[in-house]
Amino acid sequence: MASRTDTTRTDRTLDFLRRGYAFSDAWRRELSAVDPRSVARIPLRLLGGRALLVRGDEGVRLFYDTSRVKRHGAMPLPVRGPLFGAGAVHGLDDDEHRHRKAMFVSLAYDDAQVARLLPLVEEQWRRAVDRWQREGSGDVYETAVLAYGRAVMTWAGIEVPEVEQDVWARRLAQIVDGFGALGPQHLLAWVNRARCDRWAASLVRRTRAGELQPPEGTALRVVSEHRDLQGRLLDEHTAGVELQNVVRPTIAVSRFAAFAALALRENAWWAPRLAAEADERGTLAGGREATAFAEEVRRVYPFVPMLPSIAREDFTWQDQQIKAGDRILIDVVGTNLDERHWDSPRTFDPRRFLDVDRESVEHFIPQGGGDVRTGHRCPGEKIAVGVLAITVAALSRPGLQVDPRNLSFDVTRLPTKPHRARVLAGH
Repeated sequence: MASRTDTTRTDRTLDFLRRGYAFSDAWRRELSAVDPRSVARIPLRLLGGRALLVRGDEGVRLFYDTSRVKRHGAMPLPVRGPLFGAGAVHGLDDDEHRHRKAMFVSLAYDDAQVARLLPLVEEQWRRAVDRWQREGSGDVYETAVLAYGRAVMTWAGIEVPEVEQDVWARRLAQIVDGFGALGPQHLLAWVNRARCDRWAASLVRRTRAGELQPPEGTALRVVSEHRDLQGRLLDEHTAGVELQNVVRPTIAVSRFAAFAALALRENAWWAPRLAAEADERGTLAGGREATAFAEEVRRVYPFVPMLPSIAREDFTWQDQQIKAGDRILIDVVGTNLDERHWDSPRTFDPRRFLDVDRESVEHFIPQGGGDVRTGHRCPGEKIAVGVLAITVAALSRPGLQVDPRNLSFDVTRLPTKPHRARVLAGH
């Protein structure tokens, strides 16, 4: 077929790096006239090998079919190295993955664990709003990094002085900021990965030696005591990596916090509704409309452009011949904005998420899809939505106004966020 020949002749890795989040849409526009079915899949050559970029419900089902695809070796080292760390759950498959994943589910997906974290986040945001009102302004992203970092570390049993929590929160945030960048920020992400690995491994070592006594059920305690399928404790390095993989994703929600400020600026009529909801409930946490607003932020604004897997065997899918070893990539941004599945997909409308179970919407995959317990869906989604809903409610408080300056973002920068999301107080 013409589209197969046209798209697989030249390696498109540099094109992806140049176009960023716009990569898949650009290719679909170019191919649609040749093959209308290309809206759901694009055969390509990436990283020197064959690849298939898929989107929508059918693409999600393929990508999360663990009988056909695997994760080990799929993510390129320059990405997985600084972001996830060596030996992380993200690169495991089958029984080994399910066993390790169960630990994360018990920590991040359990309702009681989420309920334990949210008041800590709310306390941090109330402190931040008070400070903004005293000082007249504040930076949303930087505030979120520290608010989420302090709260999630305390929740995880990492009870060190707040100034130390801030240092590690900023380093973990920089890893997320720099893993997909080119140049000095990427190199700094590797430096911070090494620093954070040593720090987290020392926390595990001290916990096992009895020097630290994190409470039962906290991440530091659970990860330090976790055993593999052979009954062996994880080595200190791997345990430290997984401890970070519990803590860092919450800090990464700071990027969505900055986008939430942009969304509130562009949809200002929501702020009084969200403020009234918080006042009526007496808390920033758990608001029905704030939660829907948070979900829509996650759908509309870009974070992860795509996720990779590798075909386990030869098979045919939608007339495409897939060979064992081919990369299969899910187009995360394209699926969240797929016009076949969403009404007016590029219109920001939180009402589409009112009283909707996000996991029942197959084509909603801002943090992955499939089943939380058996697949590769992020178990921290409840936490991400919960802390972002608190943030949305906090940003909607009376007397706060999002500064309209510098809210644009660069779609070629991975990951991206508004250049500067700033709140003005007392206006």
